[in-house]
Amino acid sequence: MVSVDLDSLPSGPLSMTALVSLEPAPLRRLLKSGLRRGMASSDLASLLADDWQCSLDSPEAQALLAALQERGWLGRDGDLWKTKLG
Repeated sequence: MVSVDLDSLPSGPLSMTALVSLEPAPLRRLLKSGLRRGMASSDLASLLADDWQCSLDSPEAQALLAALQERGWLGRDGDLWKTKLG
């Protein structure tokens, strides 16, 4: 899995400026994929497998998604995962 220090991610609303400056690149791709129409859970699972080398159900992926949801950056809307700017 790609290493990201979840505790070092900024808190508060996600702006486009903050999104494009986030590291590592797979984190930016994950959040960009959720913009506009969002991404289906199957798309999220594929992205995690390709970029993060983990499954959607893995503890690492669940920790990442929980951290992004706690910050209000990514959330579920039905079967879609959407990135929230603001």
